[in-house]
Amino acid sequence: MESNMRKYLAEFFGTLMLVAVGTGTVVLVGLQTGPLPVALAFGIALAAGAYAFGPISGGHFNPAVSLGAAINGRITWGEFVGYVISQLIGGLAGSAVVWAIMQSVGANATMIKQVGFGQTDYTAPVSFIGATIIELILTFLFVLVILMVTSKKASASSVAAPMIIGLTLAALITVGVSVTGASLNPARSFGPAIFFAMFGSATALTHIAAYFIGPLVGGALAALVAKYGLGSEE
Repeated sequence: MESNMRKYLAEFFGTLMLVAVGTGTVVLVGLQTGPLPVALAFGIALAAGAYAFGPISGGHFNPAVSLGAAINGRITWGEFVGYVISQLIGGLAGSAVVWAIMQSVGANATMIKQVGFGQTDYTAPVSFIGATIIELILTFLFVLVILMVTSKKASASSVAAPMIIGLTLAALITVGVSVTGASLNPARSFGPAIFFAMFGSATALTHIAAYFIGPLVGGALAALVAKYGLGSEE
């Protein structure tokens, strides 16, 4: 039990850092200079979290990654539940950090509602189905890379795995950020959507299903391809 609690704490803090740094960059820097600063912020935060907390929990910080790990037997289904709860709470805590930063620079409720919390969303002509498919494809590629670079076959590159994973996330965010926000992670979308709804705009929350269904299905498919197609667990 004590060992599992440490895993859950590691997932909580890793997800908190990912959401706080990534969405904080969206809020404070924005996309005016292009997607690269935001993509790198998420990628570097993920790599740092993986180096710091990966030895404890595996450094998932993402329910889609945990689902892939559970399907392939790397964690138990009981641990999967604990991981997801920790990640969702970590996402909320990450958005709370962003809110605290905005408060510290004097932003009032009206300004915060205008700026938002770096929430992911989609607008016409992108539909729910379209957004779900985009998130599914991007997450599939992301989780597939994670499962392969952390497999026994890739033991020679294990030291570099967090950096490879972080750069992969940055690249995929660059591809999809202008379309769906490129979440690839239900916990990353959950916290900002909840906080944005608290300040009077529930749009991101009403569209949240695409950011759960797409990544989770993508993560599950990646696990099956990694295990049965590429032999990741051999």
